[in-house]
Amino acid sequence: MKLLILSLFALFLTVNGCLRIRWPEKCSPTDFSVFLLAYSNDLNFTEVRKLYQPFGEGISRQDVENRTAATVRFDTKTKEDIVFHEGETLSASYRASRDYIYEREVDPSQSFDSSETGSDVMDMLERFINSHHPNICGSFVLVLMKRSPNEVDISKLVRKIREYRILLGIAVQVPSSGGLHPETMYNLAAQTNGQCAFSQELGKAYFTLPHLWYPNAYYSLNLKVSGTGTMDLPPITFKENVTVHLEIAVQSSATAESFQSFTISWVNTQSGTTGSSTRTREQFNNGTFTSLNSFKILDFIDSEAATYELKLDYNYSSEDTILIRMNSKQPIDHWLPFQD
Repeated sequence: MKLLILSLFALFLTVNGCLRIRWPEKCSPTDFSVFLLAYSNDLNFTEVRKLYQPFGEGISRQDVENRTAATVRFDTKTKEDIVFHEGETLSASYRASRDYIYEREVDPSQSFDSSETGSDVMDMLERFINSHHPNICGSFVLVLMKRSPNEVDISKLVRKIREYRILLGIAVQVPSSGGLHPETMYNLAAQTNGQCAFSQELGKAYFTLPHLWYPNAYYSLNLKVSGTGTMDLPPITFKENVTVHLEIAVQSSATAESFQSFTISWVNTQSGTTGSSTRTREQFNNGTFTSLNSFKILDFIDSEAATYELKLDYNYSSEDTILIRMNSKQPIDHWLPFQD
C-alpha cells in the first residue's frame, strides 16, 4: 500500500503553488517502434523512389532492427490507410513496404483540384497516432511533401506528438503545389524536437534531416536570434564514444532573407580539443548536405566520452528561429525536453 501511495505521489508536482500531473512515459528510447514513410501524392514518385531505395542497404549496414516499417500516401481526395508492414526484421518489413509503394506510386486522378486546398498532412499524422498500433510511441516519421497546410493552430497535434515522443523529419519541395502556410511545418518541427528543410530538390531537403540510420535525438535547441551576436549554448555530455550528426535549420521558410552566417564551435572540457563549423547564406542549396534553409554537418564532435561546451556566433538581418539538433544511431537513456 505504501508503495502504491508513493507511486501515485510521484505523478504530482507542485510548481509555483500550482498542482501539475506528470504522467509516466509511454515508452523509452530503446523500445521497439515504427518507422513511417509518408509521402505526398503531389510529388514526382521518381524522387520518392530515389530517396527510399537506398534504405535497404543502409538498414543492413547500420544494423538497425528495432523498428517496423509503415507507409502512407497523403494529399489524396480519398484518404488512404496507413499500412504497417510487419516482418520478423526491419529488413523484411522494409522490403515489404518498398514493394507496396512501388506498386502504388502516385495517382494523378486523386490529386486535389485546387491550389487553394491545403495539405492534409496534419490529419495524416493524427490518424497515425490514433491507429492504436502498439509501437507508435518513439516512432520516427519521415514526411516528404510539396503542398503546404492551411492550418496555423497546431497545438492539439503538438501535444499528441509530444505525448508519444514521435520524431519528425520533414522534407518540403518548393515551390509549393498549394496551401497557404509552409511555416506551419517548421513550427511543428520546432515544437517537437524535429527538423524541417525546404529545397527545390526533394533530395537536398531530405539529406539535411535526421534519418532512419541516425534517428535518436541527443540534443535539441530552438533559438530566437536577430542581428549579430555570440551565445553560449547548453553543454552536451556523452557517457560513451558516440558519433553524432549536427542538423541546423537557420530560417523558418525557403524565401526568408534574414540569415547571413553562423559559426558553431565546441570545446572538449576533458581533453581541451576544439572544433568549429561555419556556414553562410551563399552556401544554401550548394552541395549534398544543404538546402534552402538548413545544413547537416557529419561527425560534428570528436565523439569521445566527455562533456562539450558549445558556442554559437550568428549574423541575421532580422529575427528568425534556429533549430539545432544532434542525432545518433545509438539511443540515449532519456527523452529530451520540448520547447515552445
